[in-house]
Amino acid sequence: MISAEELSRIVEEQILPQVEKPSRYLGCEVNAIRKEPSTVALRVALAFPDLYDLGLPNLGLLVLYEVLNRRPEIQAERVYAPAPDLEAILRARGLPLFTLETRTPLGQVDCIGFTLQYELTYTNLLNMLDLAGIPLLAAERDDAHPIILAGGPCAFNPEPLADFIDAFAIGDGEEVILEIANCLKETKGQPRAERLRHLAAIPGVYVPALYDTRTLADGTVIPVGPTVRRRVVADLNQAPFPTAYVVPFAQQVHDRVSLEVLRGCTQGCRFCQAGAVTRPVRERSLETLRRLTQESLAQTGYEEIALASLSTCDYSRVRALVQQSVEIATPWGAAVSLPSLRLDSFSVDLSEMTQSLRKSGLTFAPEAGSPRLRAVINKGITDEELLETTGEVFRRGWEVVKLYFMIGLPTETDEDVLAIADLARRVLAHGRRQQPKARLNLGVSTFVPRPQTPFQWEAQISIAETQRRQALLKAHLRSGLKFGRHDALTSYLEGVFSRGDRRVGRALLEAWRRGCRMDAWSEHLDFARWQEAFAAAGLDPDTYLRARSLDEPLPWDHIDTLVTKRFLREEYERSRASTLSVDCRRDRCHRCGVTEQAKALCGTMQRQSRFGAKEEANWRLPELPPRPALNPVQRLRFRFAKTGAVRFLSHLETMGVWTRALRRARVPLAYSQGFHPQPKLAFGTALAVGVASEGEYADLVLNEHLVPTAFVERLNRVLPEGFRVLDAAEVPLHAPSLMAAIAAARYQVVLPAGLSDGANAEARVRQFLARTECPITRRGKKGPRPVDLRPLVADLSARVAGEELVLEMLLREGEGARARPLDVAAALFGWDPDDLPAGLRIQKLESYLDVDGCLRPVLPG
Repeated sequence: MISAEELSRIVEEQILPQVEKPSRYLGCEVNAIRKEPSTVALRVALAFPDLYDLGLPNLGLLVLYEVLNRRPEIQAERVYAPAPDLEAILRARGLPLFTLETRTPLGQVDCIGFTLQYELTYTNLLNMLDLAGIPLLAAERDDAHPIILAGGPCAFNPEPLADFIDAFAIGDGEEVILEIANCLKETKGQPRAERLRHLAAIPGVYVPALYDTRTLADGTVIPVGPTVRRRVVADLNQAPFPTAYVVPFAQQVHDRVSLEVLRGCTQGCRFCQAGAVTRPVRERSLETLRRLTQESLAQTGYEEIALASLSTCDYSRVRALVQQSVEIATPWGAAVSLPSLRLDSFSVDLSEMTQSLRKSGLTFAPEAGSPRLRAVINKGITDEELLETTGEVFRRGWEVVKLYFMIGLPTETDEDVLAIADLARRVLAHGRRQQPKARLNLGVSTFVPRPQTPFQWEAQISIAETQRRQALLKAHLRSGLKFGRHDALTSYLEGVFSRGDRRVGRALLEAWRRGCRMDAWSEHLDFARWQEAFAAAGLDPDTYLRARSLDEPLPWDHIDTLVTKRFLREEYERSRASTLSVDCRRDRCHRCGVTEQAKALCGTMQRQSRFGAKEEANWRLPELPPRPALNPVQRLRFRFAKTGAVRFLSHLETMGVWTRALRRARVPLAYSQGFHPQPKLAFGTALAVGVASEGEYADLVLNEHLVPTAFVERLNRVLPEGFRVLDAAEVPLHAPSLMAAIAAARYQVVLPAGLSDGANAEARVRQFLARTECPITRRGKKGPRPVDLRPLVADLSARVAGEELVLEMLLREGEGARARPLDVAAALFGWDPDDLPAGLRIQKLESYLDVDGCLRPVLPG
């Protein structure tokens, strides 16, 4: 069994240099938490079964990371699905998947908790277990294996994964996770079956192995056992929130702080599972949100904060919230965004408050093209309201509107599909009367019936029908409209697993065995393999897309979301009558079932809504603070080191590290002008990925004078591990560009023992320096090109240090061709540049300016 220490060494020395994006696997990000394993009683790996780029911003996982790590005796680490290149390396070398923070083999932790955000990540989940050396089937695990947990949105129908997961947490994870952790800690050493019985005794925990099953006439497998009731956080003001967000090095899909302002939604869209399973609405107070906003910006340095929820515009005092957020964020040079908007002018007003920067575009979701179909889904928006709102958006200066629709909704006809095209044409025509540059983008997905919703009994249209309706819509859209559609094959698989029973787990296992991975990514989805898997499992996947009768048992009936099946049936009947149900926050209680279980919470929701309406009626827009001005008074030039794991960051990723660190350090930055202001920060030459350095330089323009030593101290307090400011000095405000001024750099290349002896190396160095030219072929994006290496090498030497050989070289930089240390080493020893020996270590020692024909360090000591 490999140790964490040995695996960490192999990862850093041999694996990270080979993967496409090493920043996904470093584990030393700002606010990442490391603990000494010997000091803790329970080790938990929080797992997201998709790439780091998608998983790191997941708020649910970050909340659990915060909650668990607050306890000194618990260590929570993160692990994400490896990209295909890392998986191939791990399998080829027989190495296990590992946690990020300590690079512990995943199979050596006590518990692995998966976040289930999307059905098409299920094969990734199995792949992660296999890479950890853990049996995929729960029944095949023994006392030595970690307990496998899962939670999140997809857990509201846990049956497709019932054969693979030991226990599911149903509902708000932060409400139950410490009870689970305490149970696992207290039952350590007991037989696995006994530990699972203890877990099942915790309210909100479902252990599939403890349930019997019965099989219906059509083959559907139904669990038989006690109902598992969703856990609910009663007071968000008291709930933990991770203001010390883990700040990634790699660029994320949502690269920002997501500040959860409320949880739940009572709009009552009949297709929406998220709204149905999170009732009632619970809000954080303005005072709490003020504190969380300030702390999040101070501890992350992010340039954007999103006011996140299912429907932020329904926050009871939303205008005061937006005003407060903008007032806090603006001095930080940060923007505020609203990810969810209602289709009304009120939302446009709010967006304008946040858009003191760039007016790029706004997104709305009418969902259906005709008023009749919008009534079916309980979306009470008229065509006139949509035209008025989008027209107002264009009139106020936005150039792009994106509208989201669905096809395949219950009772939809071709006329409803064509109504999307007609409405889009009218929106664009009306918009161009307000804004000549108006553009309209359409996003069209396929309706997937979700468990625990009024539409859980509905049929889903087939692949062929999806493609037919997409083609019908496209044929009737005018040119100039951007039309994006969801892949029909992806929607089909979503539908199968969304309402699947335990039998689809067999197909899932077969698909994984046939190589299915990363199914949510179009470039990796192999539908033919899925068809083979369903056939091997003896299943017809089309049967899972059928309509259900209202009285038939459903595989997820044992999961109690607090919303009753009676209410869902009533909403289903209202949909058939095209009857709207008004939001219970603004009308009367609809007896959905939540009030019977959480009456106090519903009462609080109603009171907040009424109080907020009164406060908002008297609200007036104040003058918002201006963006940070460009008022340059000082330019600092600083030298910094980039060593350890962070040497694997790209130049772009390194720039992101510095802009966020400068914000955290409260350095008085001067910003560029224009639509998207950026700090006036300029770097010297870009450092190659994998090269360490103690001679990197950057210039920074400030709005206020700052003593260089104070600058160094401030930055070093907030920089991530591996970065350090070594020196700083003031230079003329209009000094020449640092990138253009750097003329040379000194590098050190260390060759491990056995690659060359000292005498041989010294002879090769003398031969190289005696040459007048050294032609090489460099391969780039534009194809191969010849480069003469010799005039680019100003100095070269070799020496022995212990068993290693050290090359030191001074390489010219600037415009035109540049020499790279590995080019020189390859030319010196006759290596193939595309197949260099393993174990080479490269470090930049210093950068130089050309001063009157002499090379001088950029910042003389």
